[in-house]
Amino acid sequence: MFKKTLLATALLAGSSAALAEISGNVTMATDYVFRGVSQTDNQFAIQGGLDYAHDSGFYLGTWASNVDSTFFNDEKDPQIELDLYGGYSGELANGIGYDVGYIRYEYPGGSESDTNEIYLGGSYNNFSATITYSDELAFLGSEESAWYLSAGYEMELPQGFGLSASLGYSFGDAFDNVDSDGLDDTYLDWSLGISKTVAGVDLGLTYTDTDFSESSDCDINICDSKFVFSVGKSL
Repeated sequence: MFKKTLLATALLAGSSAALAEISGNVTMATDYVFRGVSQTDNQFAIQGGLDYAHDSGFYLGTWASNVDSTFFNDEKDPQIELDLYGGYSGELANGIGYDVGYIRYEYPGGSESDTNEIYLGGSYNNFSATITYSDELAFLGSEESAWYLSAGYEMELPQGFGLSASLGYSFGDAFDNVDSDGLDDTYLDWSLGISKTVAGVDLGLTYTDTDFSESSDCDINICDSKFVFSVGKSL
């Protein structure tokens, strides 16, 4: 609920996400957590995005959030993350969905952290899985490659509530040579969230954590367990 909504929708619904032409979203959250790690040093985040999807399955989008500059190995002190992405999603036989695309993470004022990733995802019913690859994980201060493997599940609950769960694994050469606030080891992250739309406003509460311990190389303040509350609106 506090990251790229189009990608999650495409994975869970296959080609159905492509029926919309233009959509937007804006979110306020108590933190910006990405792959289990706070990007705002456990502080408040304001985020928003704009997506275009063609009925052929092709889509483009952009998304932005404030970030905390101390997380990045960049002398230019980035304060904003701006994501640009595009891809193609569809549905195969028997309700199996797929999504393939490219995403660029840009940090205006801190170009040394700009990072490119490609991703391939699949979905079936309420389940989804994605694998992501970057040849240079610059936002962690590394010139080495990295992978991210994730799996997710979503379901509807009574009274209009929604439940979501995810598990992710970050690995690759980049995590052997990281020069930022730690993260110099492969790690797992997971989350469990509940959501409900009230008067057209999307409310969410998510618990997120990693397998980093207090003795690990990650700054435990940004890698430990936390609850994130978000208020969002689809436009």
